[in-house]
Amino acid sequence: MTNLNLDKYLNIANEEKTKHGLESYAPLYPMLRVDNNKLYIGVMFTKTSDNVWDINEQIKPSYWMLIDSKNLSVIEFNKTEEKDFVKGALIPKDTINKQKDISKYTVEKTLQYEKYLMDDIKNDELPIQKKLSSILNNEIEIDGNNVNINDYLISNLEEDIKEKVKELVNVLVHSKYGSLTFFYDNLFSQILNKYNNENVIDKEKIKLCIEIMNNYYDGVIGIDNFFNI
Repeated sequence: MTNLNLDKYLNIANEEKTKHGLESYAPLYPMLRVDNNKLYIGVMFTKTSDNVWDINEQIKPSYWMLIDSKNLSVIEFNKTEEKDFVKGALIPKDTINKQKDISKYTVEKTLQYEKYLMDDIKNDELPIQKKLSSILNNEIEIDGNNVNINDYLISNLEEDIKEKVKELVNVLVHSKYGSLTFFYDNLFSQILNKYNNENVIDKEKIKLCIEIMNNYYDGVIGIDNFFNI
């Protein structure tokens, strides 16, 4: 959560949870909720020990609250067991397609980076390497056999390169999903401004917010139901 646009709602949520003696709970990123054709800012709470990032956890938030979008007053604060935010059936998360998308992206990026590095080793040399390759006719003797220098380098570096590329791609994927909050904050502001200024609920943009939060919080269920559109 590097963007500060929604901090004011998190501050309200933290103050409210303290009033209810819920120090072992933490607010999730602020969301939206449509109820009786009105738009509210909503915040759900999970235990601080809950792993909301683990796709296998299936965590349903224990508490939730609504904040007035215009004057930022607290409308209600609920224990989920006593007043559930889910109306009707629980909408399942589309985890299968997300995992497919991540796997496809990961494979494509891994192959792309591996190819780039292998080609670089094979086709590009340091000035000193060029000098040595020219003198040695691009070959060295290994165990009595003449071996191409670049092929020798690749054979010795290939496993290390594959391991480092795998690490790099994992960092890349995590950073890209982490940056989703930047787009979310922007959408959130647009939706609220349109509602507060024109009394119009932009459900198409809210659907994008739902998709982002479902991707951001892999381990949390009921996000679609919470937005309630």
